[in-house]
Amino acid sequence: LCSFPIAGQDRKVTRVEILVSPPAISGFTGVANTIRVIGMKDQRKLVDCNASGIPVPRVTWVLPQNVVLPAPYYGSRITVHRNGSLEIKSLKKSDSAHLTCIARNEGGEARLAVQLEVLEAAEKPQLREPKTDSIPLTVGSAIVLNCSFKGSPPPQVTWILPNGSALMTGARLSKFFHRGDGALLISNPSLSEAGTYRCLGQNVVGLTERSVTLNPGRKPEIRNFYNTPLSVINGENLYLHCMSSGDPARLMWTLPSGVVLNRPQRVGRYAVLPNGTLSIQQASVYDRGSYICQATNEYGSALITVPVTVVAYPPRITNGPGPNTYAKRGAAIQLNCVTMGIPPAEVAWEMPDRTRLVVRPQPWLFGNKYIHPKGSLIIQNPSARDAGFYKCTARNVVGVDFKRSPAFSLNGPEELWHASSVP
Repeated sequence: LCSFPIAGQDRKVTRVEILVSPPAISGFTGVANTIRVIGMKDQRKLVDCNASGIPVPRVTWVLPQNVVLPAPYYGSRITVHRNGSLEIKSLKKSDSAHLTCIARNEGGEARLAVQLEVLEAAEKPQLREPKTDSIPLTVGSAIVLNCSFKGSPPPQVTWILPNGSALMTGARLSKFFHRGDGALLISNPSLSEAGTYRCLGQNVVGLTERSVTLNPGRKPEIRNFYNTPLSVINGENLYLHCMSSGDPARLMWTLPSGVVLNRPQRVGRYAVLPNGTLSIQQASVYDRGSYICQATNEYGSALITVPVTVVAYPPRITNGPGPNTYAKRGAAIQLNCVTMGIPPAEVAWEMPDRTRLVVRPQPWLFGNKYIHPKGSLIIQNPSARDAGFYKCTARNVVGVDFKRSPAFSLNGPEELWHASSVP
């Protein structure tokens, strides 16, 4: 037997760690991820399948009829590149199908379902509304900014807010909602929502943009100014204008009497027309004074004051009966009554028997009395029963004037009638 001496022993421990992370495709993990891809007939289409993980995943494409293509794969029309991208040349309408990219490693697998749609023709997005627009902003009232496109394939619509935020279809942000029809709804807007909004429509062919500017409201500005009092002759029609610029405003007229007219309406001789003009029919001295027009909207108000003077003078008889009147029996006597005044006075004659005859626009006859439109009284074939005093009176809204004729009396056998002066 042989024996060997025991010299001792040594030991070394080594820790081995196997690093594994499950695969992900374009940032997606799991097996329930789907994207939609658009391709054009007769063109080339590259569908990405960027797989990541530890170890590096193996990529496989599954085509219709369970055709499996590993990466890399090189065919006459279909290629799977080393990075996992699927390339299809000379697309056909029949290439529209469900494709699946599968990435596997020791940590598991990830799947990306691709719905490929091949279109016959492509059309760049075209707007259905004007390329630019400007809309007044009304505080508190919801606003809808329209934006719709036509194109092939159907464009993807994105709204860019004034602060740069982007809203895809169906997205909400504070007061904003991008509706499915492409419109942007702004609820309960304030002045801070003023600005320019951009709407983008994009498909595989190109990009089209529309911009809508929300203008902050302005208080009214009245364009009509009356620096001096407005004069009108008594009896004429008067029109006072009050037209405002800026956002729609409510107009209100205050009359010198204190009466307020706050909408298109008619009250007696006064009427507010739809354009804001105040109409006064047959103005009189009672209409003089200051008229106030006020235009008001949610941003403020503006007003103007219009002083109105109505020109009127009391009547004055400038040519009345003379101090002495002589008449022969059978010869007509003319008594004049010519007046001045604004408005024109009403002229009337008072007979010796108190009968009152009013001057009319047309001549007229009362017994042997002929009344001329200019105020003259003509007595035809005067006799003793016509003797007495004749009084001419002129009257308008401002005042009154009158003249009295001498009394007729018999003067001797010459059969002359003499009008002696009235003391």
